[in-house]
Amino acid sequence: MRELRIGGLDVYAVARSAEDLTALAEETGCEPLALDISHRDAVMGLLGSLDADVLINNASSTLARSTASWETAPADIDALLDVNLRGTLNCLAAVVPGMKARGFGHIVNLGSTSGTSPIPGMPVYAMTKAAVHNLSQTLRLDLHGSGVRVTEIVPGRVETGAHLALGRDRDEGRRLFYDGFESLQPTDIAEAIMFVLGAPQRMDVSYMEIVPTDQSYGGSQFHRR
Repeated sequence: MRELRIGGLDVYAVARSAEDLTALAEETGCEPLALDISHRDAVMGLLGSLDADVLINNASSTLARSTASWETAPADIDALLDVNLRGTLNCLAAVVPGMKARGFGHIVNLGSTSGTSPIPGMPVYAMTKAAVHNLSQTLRLDLHGSGVRVTEIVPGRVETGAHLALGRDRDEGRRLFYDGFESLQPTDIAEAIMFVLGAPQRMDVSYMEIVPTDQSYGGSQFHRR
């Protein structure tokens, strides 16, 4: 977020938690918008009037615990689909018409290597990220010739805390996935976003996979230091 502000962009941050947004706004200078992106009418009403030139679909939900695919509760399935898929589509519905009308814009969808190389214990999350990958490719076809660029950034393991739920408790999750590993940091992803946004208009970085140096292709193997 800070990198976008430094780059000269007016940044509107969207999240459900007004408290978290207030803290983020104080830290980065962004404009906070408290909003549940799974609600189409609310998204259209708030984001549809912004004339956004850049949309970064970074909202993502994971389960608070590891689970097998056949054990995933219906409520958990709905929660993941609501944010990771429905929320992404709602944000697109709000801003893409304006971008097309102006003949300019850039959509950045944040995927995950789990979309092509699933992580045990996160089946539905991986499924939603596979859908984001297909959506990004389809979106480029839908917007062909419009002047609107589409980029999918696909990170490997990023030390955001999301993996902590994959252990029996958070301490075990940290030992399994973070301790002794040199994971990506959120700032690494922010710098990648700034790179694709700063590319000349003639250049569309359509797909960028970013993994830690110590992570193998797809993420199935990780070197512990």
